[in-house]
Amino acid sequence: MSSTSKGDKLEDSFHQYLLDQQDRGELIFGAYPPENCKIHKKKEYYCREREAYVEFDVVIELYRTGRDTPHLYVMFECKNHDASVSEIYVNDFSSKIGRIFPHATKGIFVITSRLQSGAEKVARNGGMGIVKYDEHGLEIIADRRGSYFEQGYVRSQIFRSDVPAKSLRFSAFNDGKYFATMDDLLADLDTGSIDKRQREARGPSVPFLTIKQIKDCAAKTLQQADYVSGAVDLSKICKVLSIDLQIADRAVFDTDGAAILGSANFGRKIIEINAHTLKTRERFTIAHEIGHFVLDHEQYLRSETIIERDLFITKEKPSSFNYERLEYQANAFSAELILPDDVFLRKTAHFRRDLDFRNIGHGYIFVDNQPCNYVPYEELLSRLSTYFEVSKQAIEVKFKKAKMLTDSRKRNEPGAIGNFVGDISSFRPK
Repeated sequence: MSSTSKGDKLEDSFHQYLLDQQDRGELIFGAYPPENCKIHKKKEYYCREREAYVEFDVVIELYRTGRDTPHLYVMFECKNHDASVSEIYVNDFSSKIGRIFPHATKGIFVITSRLQSGAEKVARNGGMGIVKYDEHGLEIIADRRGSYFEQGYVRSQIFRSDVPAKSLRFSAFNDGKYFATMDDLLADLDTGSIDKRQREARGPSVPFLTIKQIKDCAAKTLQQADYVSGAVDLSKICKVLSIDLQIADRAVFDTDGAAILGSANFGRKIIEINAHTLKTRERFTIAHEIGHFVLDHEQYLRSETIIERDLFITKEKPSSFNYERLEYQANAFSAELILPDDVFLRKTAHFRRDLDFRNIGHGYIFVDNQPCNYVPYEELLSRLSTYFEVSKQAIEVKFKKAKMLTDSRKRNEPGAIGNFVGDISSFRPK
């Protein structure tokens, strides 16, 4: 794809993103009503110095009520580059704006990739803002307000970080500050439009949920779907919840190259699942997305994407971002949904009797390296894995967390990636 085509694609996508916000009545909420904004693509303005019209990629004109001329122009220059935006682009864009608009104008670069830390200095010196836009990214509301960790998370979206972060759909930097929503950015550009304390006060935080609360939600969902036994029918659960489940054999990646396993759109009640290498992982992903709906995460998220790194969020930390708490809760729900306690315990007892497990003083289920113990244990894992359509690792970790297993094998610990479904299937808050 040519650089021009790539740029046009970014312009089209970002322009539509702004229009969609405006249609929902959300654009710059608290700064200006959406009807007081005009959003343009490929907008031209006359330049006296050049005696010709000059074109800008995307423009928002903000009008105060009853006024015929804009109070503020926000000009967006879209750069769909793989590498960082060089200083020459900043200078050219600044010069173009300066020739036409002497004041009440803000220039902002829209990029698709994170920038090196030196880009911050370039933006400061050129008076430019930066927006990172990812059409596949997470549009998150929970992280929109200014605690230390949320600001740090948004910063990691725009400038290079040693720790990869899940992509937000919209992230912005201007004048040393970071923004997770367009309305916050525009309100900050026109500081007289809204009181800062009001802006920071609105927006909900994500509450802590105990594992019992999550278990209860999963149990209620299973009851709604009339679940009795066997592998949980996730398609049926989606129908009961009026969720449109769509599964496609395609690979989708965010701007950082991370594979997007699935996504949820809360407004349209759609779950989309992309290509998976393992059926068990696909089932966990579906249950994860169902969890976002059941746990009422739509009050914090407009849409949600799941990438492999999300599956490693197995506990909450004091330094966790709000979105990580949401992912943790969805993971915990998924584990409880696909391995319901009552049926799991009943079937374990059933298969344990069939395989003639005996309690010889080492616990309910005992395994070591002796074939007489190892072979029936592997068969127990296989039977439960087949019955519930989950991985053996998921079954094994469920055993351990429920204190049903005494494992005396001598072996190297398996790798985290090989066990990620199992790790997730039974984690608990600590």
